[in-house]
Amino acid sequence: MNNVIRDSVLMLFLLLGVACQESPTEPAPERTLANHQPDQGSDRHGEKHQVDDTDEHEGETHSDEIILAPEALEGKTFQSDVVERGVVRDEIPATANIQPNAYTLAHVSSRIEGKAIKVMAELGDLVKPGDTLALLDSIVLGEKKSTFRQARTVLLVNKANFEREKRLFEQQVSSEKEYLDAKGAYQQSWASYQAAFEALELVGLSHEDIKAIIENKGGHHPLSSFSLKAAQKGTIIERHMTPGELIAPGDKPFTIADLSTVWILLNIFEKDLAGVRVGAHVRIAVDAYPGETFRGTVVYLSNLLDPGTRTVEARVEIPNPEGRLRPGMFARSSIADSRSQGKQVLRVPQEAVQHIEEKPVAFVEKRPGTYEKRTVTLGSQDDPFVEILNGLQEGERVVTKGSFYLKSVLLGETLGGHGH
Repeated sequence: MNNVIRDSVLMLFLLLGVACQESPTEPAPERTLANHQPDQGSDRHGEKHQVDDTDEHEGETHSDEIILAPEALEGKTFQSDVVERGVVRDEIPATANIQPNAYTLAHVSSRIEGKAIKVMAELGDLVKPGDTLALLDSIVLGEKKSTFRQARTVLLVNKANFEREKRLFEQQVSSEKEYLDAKGAYQQSWASYQAAFEALELVGLSHEDIKAIIENKGGHHPLSSFSLKAAQKGTIIERHMTPGELIAPGDKPFTIADLSTVWILLNIFEKDLAGVRVGAHVRIAVDAYPGETFRGTVVYLSNLLDPGTRTVEARVEIPNPEGRLRPGMFARSSIADSRSQGKQVLRVPQEAVQHIEEKPVAFVEKRPGTYEKRTVTLGSQDDPFVEILNGLQEGERVVTKGSFYLKSVLLGETLGGHGH
């Protein structure tokens, strides 16, 4: 009996266990149907994509906004200026080309015909006054040096003879005729010596060179050899001499230019001539340095009009201490129009404008360390300001000093594949 009761209880527990395991599966179809309802499914999927996108791009910003970490700001100096209204005058565009400063050019030539023995100077060499550019040989010079040595020897002999005859005459030992003959010979030899000395000066020898001939310094050298030397400091920009070539006094084997300043020669059209005056500010741009501006003033305005191009030449002198501007470069210029009274426009300093993908942009300071890139439309430029036609609002602050650094940061992100 006990066994029967026990078996019945065990059977009851087994039936209850099976029922508990099957009951949770009954509402499953209902939940599955709810998860695939169109509206709810779209919302849930959208929420999941947003989270994943945030995780994948955590720490990134939109390409128009730059956020610099505090450590990135260390050692960097940023300055900003307010976008405000001010007077901007119109400008006159003109093509230009860069030339050496003609007032600092020096043509090196020989005063006497000679044959080039050795050429030391090369194009592009920096030289200083007195540097030897070439060695030449001249038969004519050799003859002049020989004549000078002979004249000096005769002079010394006649001088000694004159001094001896003078003493004898004063002692009444020698006659007056002998004294006068010695004096005449001495004066004549002195004149010959002076003529020979000046002949060497005329062919370019200095007093030091002539003294070296007298003292025979530097050992034995042919009297016909001489050096062609630089007359000023500068750069060799022309060389027309090769060893063995015969150089005449009219030739210009070397040209030296001091390129610490250069000339920008502008072509002003006849219709714009009334707006250009000496002293007008000029902005210069060259293809070699995109986005960079060189500044100067008009120092000369020609009185002649080229009948072929209907232009007048104007000259601007630009400091060039680092030699970045090279003669022969083509340039574009903008000259402040002296006829313009100016107009009130929205303007910013020119240094606030950078170019990205050939489009002008400015960086608006939202707060320290956060900057927004804005594409802007430029109008008239009046150094040091530029008119803003579109892209900025009055009262906003744009970065001036440091804008190039922000451009570099933005281009670095784009090149690295993080740009949007």
